[in-house]
Amino acid sequence: MQKILYILLTLWLGASAVFGQYDPNKTYDFHPPLKTPLILAANFGELRTNHFHTGLDFKTDRQIGYPLYSIEEGYVSRVKVSPWGYGHVVYINHPGGLTSVYAHCSAFLGKLDSLVKAEQFKQENFAIEIYPDSNAVRVGRGEKIALSGNTGGSTAPHLHFEIRDTKTEYALNPLLFGFDIADSRKPSIRGVKVYALTKEGYRVLKKEVEYRTSNQNSNPSIVGNQITLPAYYTSKTGGIGFSFDAVDQLDGADNICGIFKSYLIVDGDTVFSQDMTAIDFAANRQINSHKDYEAFHKQRRHYQKSFKTIHNPLNIYNEALSDGILNFQPGSSHKIKYTCVDTKGNTTSLDFILNIENGQPADLSKLYTPSKDYLFPDSSFMDIDDEHFVLFGIDLLYEPTPKIITAEAPFTFGNPEIPLESYYKIMMKVDSLLHPAERYVITVTDERGRVKSIGGTYKDGWLTAKTKEFGYFEVQADLTAPTLIARNVRNNINVRGSRLAWKIGDDLSGLKEYDVYVDGVWQHVLYEPKNGSIYYSPSPALSGTHTLRIVVEDAAGNISSEQYTLSF
Repeated sequence: MQKILYILLTLWLGASAVFGQYDPNKTYDFHPPLKTPLILAANFGELRTNHFHTGLDFKTDRQIGYPLYSIEEGYVSRVKVSPWGYGHVVYINHPGGLTSVYAHCSAFLGKLDSLVKAEQFKQENFAIEIYPDSNAVRVGRGEKIALSGNTGGSTAPHLHFEIRDTKTEYALNPLLFGFDIADSRKPSIRGVKVYALTKEGYRVLKKEVEYRTSNQNSNPSIVGNQITLPAYYTSKTGGIGFSFDAVDQLDGADNICGIFKSYLIVDGDTVFSQDMTAIDFAANRQINSHKDYEAFHKQRRHYQKSFKTIHNPLNIYNEALSDGILNFQPGSSHKIKYTCVDTKGNTTSLDFILNIENGQPADLSKLYTPSKDYLFPDSSFMDIDDEHFVLFGIDLLYEPTPKIITAEAPFTFGNPEIPLESYYKIMMKVDSLLHPAERYVITVTDERGRVKSIGGTYKDGWLTAKTKEFGYFEVQADLTAPTLIARNVRNNINVRGSRLAWKIGDDLSGLKEYDVYVDGVWQHVLYEPKNGSIYYSPSPALSGTHTLRIVVEDAAGNISSEQYTLSF
């Protein structure tokens, strides 16, 4: 018995050592995830809406179906199928504490495919998520695991590939792991902005200037190599901050990518730096604090701040340096240098002189006066009347914003152009139920006039929902069944060898279920929201005449269904 226990302990300790902690100083020699030329459509750390891009997007010639290979031996630790986000995605844990991720797949292969289909059949659901046992699906280095695709939130066929620290689940920059990806191009610095800031790093309204750069011999410059600011950009309690429109491009494609490292050097001293080696998913939405949000969303400019607010927890900054809020004085001049470096060491710098005119610094003590007219990042807010209730917590805002509340329909809360970090609660009164309670939803209209449902739970005359958005809110009853239109299916036809397709959709509460049954038995389907279609490929094992039924249900409980008699 003791010998058996000794053997088991030895095996356990060996496994723990093999699948141990990630070592950033180790050199890796991974198998490429694709055998096609590794050309990037996007890199790690690129600016996106509400998040940094946490991997590499490999081009696949706008085609699907390229084999995907495990970069190292390991085991499938997670697999997910969803119509959104990463679509069909597989996670593989490897020795040394790393996890690789392969997203937007068109199909899984071998034992992995069988595992997924068995779970879909068990749950009778297209969308599933599994965390298999470490011995369920073992893979070897260079083993085919899936086929490239365009599933989920992908806008074109490609492979989204990630490497993560298994223990912390931080996304790590795959360009640092030795893949054969050519890059001889230097980063580009296309502009600079200067802001007046509070001591917390908040931008002072209407106190910012922008200068676009020109390039001579591949070196960026601004006109006259000088920027002059009025004295009121300085203040007794705040300072001045910079952001830079900085991007990178790699060989083989002209796609705009993100920068790797940057340094802000003032009068010869490095005062702020950014390093896209790792990203904490828990703080990823803080990109809205890191970038100049308005410039990105209105002009698609990639301005990245070389300062941070007091609330910004991102792990991409050098904590040994300052927060980048520069306490310059009127009448002073300073040498400014901003440098970008990519993972291959290609470097670009922008140099200029910043001059501050003589005069009086601004007094920011009354900037947010009266305070009752503003919402603040570090303060909660509650508002209630006979028709509405809002519970707005702390740490939802990136900067102070005017408090906007209008009780008249539609109920208005906040400026819909302002991003939020997380959810808050909103409740709206339903005076009388003219329809079943589950039919009612709260809708929000954004700054572009787009309307969407945020759902809602009814209780005691109130409809309650959570949202991450400011906007214009209303209670609506969803009484319309989902769209269900056959594309290539009609009664009494032979469908053997065909892929059957229906167009499905919903105009308010959103789709909740979409199922196909043959003789009452649930079937595997594929839902593609990009083209609003559901697909079913009959099994070759089916033969003869069968009854097929398709059922589509929205989140408000409205149902559409069709039934056919078909020959297989």
